[in-house]
Amino acid sequence: MSTPAPVLEPALYYAVTARDNNPECRNFDTTWDVNPFYSNDGIHYYVQCGICRQNMEILTATLLDPQPEFS
Repeated sequence: MSTPAPVLEPALYYAVTARDNNPECRNFDTTWDVNPFYSNDGIHYYVQCGICRQNMEILTATLLDPQPEFS
């Protein structure tokens, strides 16, 4: 059973860990680090598997400090 997604503040960058929970995918039960990860509005965010195209479960999220700067 999946746990609730972490609560993220809007418009900030995080380091997240996500897991593929699709048993039919070759990435099943694989954990991925995604850094940087943008939180969008803090409500609508996801990490998608590049193989099965399903959303992964976000396990952890750590706010990046300092925040990255992009030009």
